[in-house]
Amino acid sequence: MQTKLNYDQIAPDYNQRYPDSQPWERGQALLNLASQLKAKTILEAGSGTGFWLNMLHQVTPRLYGLDFSAGMIAQARKQPAPIKLTRGTATQLPYQSGTFDLLYCVDAIHHFGDHRAFIAEAFRVLKKGGALAIIGHDPHEVDPSNWYIYNYFDSVYETDLRRYPSGKSVVNWMIADGFHTVSVQVAERIVNIHVGDGVFNDPFIKHNATSQLALLSEDKYLSGLKKIREALEQARAGNERLIFRSQIDVKMFLGYKA
Repeated sequence: MQTKLNYDQIAPDYNQRYPDSQPWERGQALLNLASQLKAKTILEAGSGTGFWLNMLHQVTPRLYGLDFSAGMIAQARKQPAPIKLTRGTATQLPYQSGTFDLLYCVDAIHHFGDHRAFIAEAFRVLKKGGALAIIGHDPHEVDPSNWYIYNYFDSVYETDLRRYPSGKSVVNWMIADGFHTVSVQVAERIVNIHVGDGVFNDPFIKHNATSQLALLSEDKYLSGLKKIREALEQARAGNERLIFRSQIDVKMFLGYKA
């Protein structure tokens, strides 16, 4: 299974992962943090389609987004908020030292390659008193049975273990690079239960909705869907109800620059 994804290909459909029915508590956590900091300049590393930055426009108009994908940047330009967008890598941030009050990434650090280098760069470009927030789930602490994607699609869980840094490593790197008052909190608790065929209504089961599935070849993706259909048939034959569970804690790793 490949571990790098061409986001230019999936950029036009990427916002399907943000259904209006989802409250997005992680967005509220970002809003609360930006408000507490009275942030004037905010940078999102791995800004994608600009979904989260657009939410933060109510805090400040000085919003910056960095992404390696030109396709994602093109989508972000369509956001109502005036976002200053740059194509680049999170391990070599193209900004002057001491520029931002808040730097964050959401569901993105596993794409940055050198996770430690990103944290060091974040420290450099933050102002004194600024904050780094790394938001995402930690597959190293997730029971695979709590996310059906891990159960039915081969190699996805093992690939995530390779792509994602452990939460303990993130905390240790932040402290080692100079961040203080480092904390870990649950920013959002995702609990989605899909019963029977209702699983096919889950926006995250689409091939290009998450990197977990988008990294799969067409054959491996279809093989996973086949496993789900076979499990449903077995459940119906036994007059049973099959439950597909998504129960994931999305954590925020937060530290401040003295």
